[in-house]
Amino acid sequence: MIKMTEKLDSLMDELKKVHSETYYHSLRVKKLAHRMLRRTNRLGITSYNDDEIGWICKGTLLHDIGKLFVDNSLLTKDSSLQANEMDNLRMHTRLGAEAVEGELCGKEYEFVFNLCRYHHERIDGGGYEGKKDIPMYVRIVSICDVFDALDSDRVYRKGLSRETIFKMLRENKCGHFDDALIECLEEIVKDID
Repeated sequence: MIKMTEKLDSLMDELKKVHSETYYHSLRVKKLAHRMLRRTNRLGITSYNDDEIGWICKGTLLHDIGKLFVDNSLLTKDSSLQANEMDNLRMHTRLGAEAVEGELCGKEYEFVFNLCRYHHERIDGGGYEGKKDIPMYVRIVSICDVFDALDSDRVYRKGLSRETIFKMLRENKCGHFDDALIECLEEIVKDID
């Protein structure tokens, strides 16, 4: 069970009301990320303890909370975003990180803040801010985030086939991800199916 502060609970409730697609996306990403964390621990890629896994899962639920603070029409538009609209939408990472400030402390805050702020960064420096030194837990959540976004139906397109998604991931068409994480995610998805 993930315990939220009153403010964070309220923000999640608001997200569910204002943009339920993002809310349910966050739940699915958290489920995938939890499985990835357990698997990467078993494979020796990571060694997160139970507290850290809990904090990462909390951060995963909150990773898109900043979307509450951008124009909702950007989230529901059924066509491609213009450059200025994309710039506005990209602000959700900074706004989400600001929303969790003062709500958590210590390592828990660090994990949640990093997930809100950097989940769109890629290890090759691609991403919203060009940050390359991304913690492994952020890289794990990022690939789960991209997978679910491509797998799910959106207002502007149908979900893609799993084969297409993994082809895109391997060919770096969604940013650059660790090969080991792509393989790990593929195994998890097979287990779910």
